[in-house]
Amino acid sequence: MTTRSCIGISAAVLVIFLASVVLVWWLDPALHASFDAGLLWRNALPVFLLILMIYGLSSRVLLSLVIGGGITRLVFEVNAIKQLNMGQPLLPGDLLLGNQVIHNIGFFAHYTGHRLVLLLFAALLFAAVLWAIWRMERHSQRLRWMPRLLWASLALVALITLYRGDGPWQRVYADEGLPGFQLWYSVASVQRVGFMAEFVRMSQESRVRLPRGDQMLVARFAQSHADDLSARMTRKPPTELPDIVVVQSEAFFDPGVLNGIDFGEFVPNFEHLAATGITGSLTTPTYGGGTIRTEFETLTGYPMQAFPAIAYPYYGLASQWMPSVPHRLEAFGYSTTLFHPYRGSFWNRRETMPALGFQHTYYLKQFGDAARAGEFISDRALFDFVLAHLDEAATSPQYAMAITMENHGPWDFDAGALTSLLNGRPLPHGLSAKGTEEMTYYLAHLVNGDQALGDFAKRLLARPRWTILVFYGDHLPALPHAFTDLGFDDGRPDIEEHTRYMLLSNRPLNSRKLDLNAYDLPGLLFDTVGLPEDGYLALASTIRHVWAQDDYQHGSEYGQIQFNAAQLEVACRHKLDAAGKCGDGNPGGQRAPKSASEGG
Repeated sequence: MTTRSCIGISAAVLVIFLASVVLVWWLDPALHASFDAGLLWRNALPVFLLILMIYGLSSRVLLSLVIGGGITRLVFEVNAIKQLNMGQPLLPGDLLLGNQVIHNIGFFAHYTGHRLVLLLFAALLFAAVLWAIWRMERHSQRLRWMPRLLWASLALVALITLYRGDGPWQRVYADEGLPGFQLWYSVASVQRVGFMAEFVRMSQESRVRLPRGDQMLVARFAQSHADDLSARMTRKPPTELPDIVVVQSEAFFDPGVLNGIDFGEFVPNFEHLAATGITGSLTTPTYGGGTIRTEFETLTGYPMQAFPAIAYPYYGLASQWMPSVPHRLEAFGYSTTLFHPYRGSFWNRRETMPALGFQHTYYLKQFGDAARAGEFISDRALFDFVLAHLDEAATSPQYAMAITMENHGPWDFDAGALTSLLNGRPLPHGLSAKGTEEMTYYLAHLVNGDQALGDFAKRLLARPRWTILVFYGDHLPALPHAFTDLGFDDGRPDIEEHTRYMLLSNRPLNSRKLDLNAYDLPGLLFDTVGLPEDGYLALASTIRHVWAQDDYQHGSEYGQIQFNAAQLEVACRHKLDAAGKCGDGNPGGQRAPKSASEGG
C-alpha cells in the first residue's frame, strides 16, 4: 500500500468518525443540553463502527455514510415510535420481538400512523440514491478484497464485543463514563446520557446473569418476622374453596386523575363495585404497552424491577415451570383456564401460559364470530364467554383469567357508533384536535367496557358458589396529546401514574382502600381466600403487611427486601423458604414437578 493510499484511507476514517459524531448529535436531543465530549463520542462510537464495517466492505466513503446514516436514522425513528406509544426507549430486549413484528405486521403498523407510508416511500428513495452513489462514487483507493474483508471483520468484532461488554468496553460504558445512568429508569437514562450510549449499556447489562439477591438482607427480615411467616405457611385452607375470576383490563384507568374530570364520571360501574370491596391504585411496571410485564407480576408475585435487564419476561424468564398463582392453586385442586380473544402466538403466550400453570387456554380462534367493538372482540363478548365456561365447568373450584382486548391502542382511530355512549359526558375543556381524537376513542371504549363490567360482575357474583372477582388495569393508555393538554391532578408525568384494581366477593368482605403494586395481588388473593402460602409468597405478603403497618413509609427499604427475595427465589429455582434460604417452600408440603428444578 502506497503512502498516498494510507493517507486517503486515514482521511476517510476521520471523515467517518466526524460524521458519526455530527449524526448522533443531530438526532439525539439529549446531547443538545450541554456539550459533554465524553457522552458525545460514547454515543457516536457504535455508529462509527457500523459505518466503518460498511466502508471495509464497499471501500466507498459516501456510500458507507449514506447506508450507515440511514440505518441509524431508522433506529432513532423506531425508538421515537416506541417512546410515543409506550413511554420507554428502544431496549436490547426488543430485538426478541423481531419475529413477533413480522408475524403481526398489521397490528404493529397501527402504531406507526402516517410514518409507515413515509418510511416506505423513504425506503424506495433511499434505494435509488444508493444505486446512484454506487455507480458514481470513485473508489480509486479501493483495497484488495482480503484487506477489505479483514477490515470489515475487525469492525464487526469491535461492534459485537462493544454490545456484549467484553474486555475494556464494560469500563468505557461504566457509571463513571455515563453520569446519570439509571438501570431501573431507562427513560431518564436516555435523557441524561443519550440514546445510543444507553442502548449499549443496557445491552451490556442484559449479558449479565440474573442478579444475585442479598441473602443476609432477606434472612434478617425473615428472622424478625418468623411468627408471621409461620402463620401464613401453616394456615389451613377453608373447607369451601371459591371460584376465582381475574380480569386484566387492557389500558384501564379512571380518567378522574386528569384535570377537569371527576372520578367515576366515565367508569361509574367500576367505582360503585370498588366501593363494596378492596380497592386502590395499582403501580404497574409498564406504560402504554408491554402488557406481559404487569401480567407476569400478577401471575408470579415477582417484581419486574428485580430483573432490570429483562424487558419481556415471557422470553426466557417464564419459559419453564415456576410457582405462579395457577400452579399454586392447582395444588389445592383448582382447574385453571386462560381466556384471551387474540392470537395465542402474540407475546409468546401459547408457549408460556402452560408453563405458568394454565391447564386450558382459549385464544382468538376459539371465540369464532364473537361480537367486536371496533378493532377487537368486545369486553362483553369475552365476559359472556367466561360465564358460559364457568356454568359448564365441573364441581372442582375454578381459576379463570380473562385478558381483554377491546380498548387496545393505538387510540387515535375513529370510535364510530360508540361515540354515542359519550352523550351527556362532555369531554373536558382544553383538548387540542389530536387530544380530542385520542380521548374520544379511548373514552368511548372505556364506557362500553365499564357497562359490560357492571353486567358481568352482577351475573358472576349472583352465582350460589363462593366467587371472587379481581379486576385491574395493566397500564395507562398512551394518550400523549390528551395527557399533555389536560395534565394530571397530582402534577406527575403520565408514566408515573397508576391504574386501578378491585377485589370483590359474594361472601362477606372487609371493604377498604389499599394501594398496591401489581406483584402484591397474588398475596392479597391468598390472604382473602385464606390459603397457606409458600416461602416466597409468605415473605412477599409479610413485607406488604409490615410496610402497611409502617404507614407506607420507607418504601425503598421494603422494596429492596422484596426485590432481593425475588432474585433469591429465582436463583433457588423457585424454592425459597421462609428463612430466606433455598429449600422446598411449596404450600402444604406439595413438591414441585421435576421441571421446577430446571426453571428460571
